[in-house]
Amino acid sequence: MKGPATMTRSLCGADSYPPPLLAVAGFGLPGASRAFPREPLDDGAWASVLPAARAHRVTGLLRATIDGGALPVTETQAQQARSAHRSGMVRALSLERELIAVVDLLAESAIETRVLKGSAVAHLDYQQPALRSFIDLDILVRPVDIDRAVRVLVAAGFVRTLAEPRPGFDRRFDKGTTLRSPAGFELDLHRTFVLGPWGVLVDIDGLWDCGQEFTVGGRSLRALSRPNRLMHACYHAALGDWPLRLASLRDVAEMLPDPGQDGETLIQLASAWGVEAVVAAAVADAHRLLGIPAAGELALWAQHHVPSRRDLARLALHTRYDKTFAAQALATLPVIPGLRAKAAYLRALVLPDRQYTAGRHASALARFRFALREVRRGRAAAR
Repeated sequence: MKGPATMTRSLCGADSYPPPLLAVAGFGLPGASRAFPREPLDDGAWASVLPAARAHRVTGLLRATIDGGALPVTETQAQQARSAHRSGMVRALSLERELIAVVDLLAESAIETRVLKGSAVAHLDYQQPALRSFIDLDILVRPVDIDRAVRVLVAAGFVRTLAEPRPGFDRRFDKGTTLRSPAGFELDLHRTFVLGPWGVLVDIDGLWDCGQEFTVGGRSLRALSRPNRLMHACYHAALGDWPLRLASLRDVAEMLPDPGQDGETLIQLASAWGVEAVVAAAVADAHRLLGIPAAGELALWAQHHVPSRRDLARLALHTRYDKTFAAQALATLPVIPGLRAKAAYLRALVLPDRQYTAGRHASALARFRFALREVRRGRAAAR
């Protein structure tokens, strides 16, 4: 049942980004219409564009626009853009070496993996991998393997950035966990895509189809299959950063079927999971912010999709500057199947181990009240 017109989806406006960063993010996409300036930016404007390009992971696209003559720059600005991109690629190459080592380490313990985002998307979905930078690693493991995977990694010198609320929480309920390597990079070990109700709705078993291979440094790795990869891109674009990260929107745009091709597969997958609101938001925002024409079945479906009140409230947990994990965690409770599982989840949140609560709230009641307040604020933001 659709909600009344009094509730609307929060939109990330073009004014959330320094001009001409949206034109940079859409560069090379068919029909992209965002305008570039005719003259080099002054020093003040450029000083906002370059760090934003780093933050939004589009330094590769920034360099491509400069090398292609689309974005006029001074020689100093060109050198700074090339330096920023070079630094990003040095980090990406270093991370890919670490990625191979992590995948091999887990494989030695018979733990199967799928590479998420970053390197997988760069190699499989972009014309040139150098157009897509990344600053950490994301790996999917099966829920049944996540506890063992953490033990293997900790034995190799990795350190968890946050303890489990209670034993088994990672395996049963959480998105996964983040670990820091001895070299200092972060590894996000996933069992699903995101914390909160939308993460519970992911068809986790369906993610473990044959996947798709790609090669890094002569080593064959396995990513999600393209439909599942696009679903993950939509999740990350719609529910990740706020304002929306431009590299995430570009990932969606790179994987969208051509307007003349069938978009029904993604629509059906979104419907089967019950996450039409997430996919529609990501697809519509990619077209809107990157300035690409909304043509074809999928784009038109996304443009005209009307989320329910429930879905708007769930989206609002993520589309805020001050969003918190506490609100997302508490809002997960209604979608967890089974009374025993709900009870175990609530107990972990309200009465977590001391290791988890160190330096946080003074009592279980204080924790619960804080999370409840955040959920209410999220609902108010959707109005």
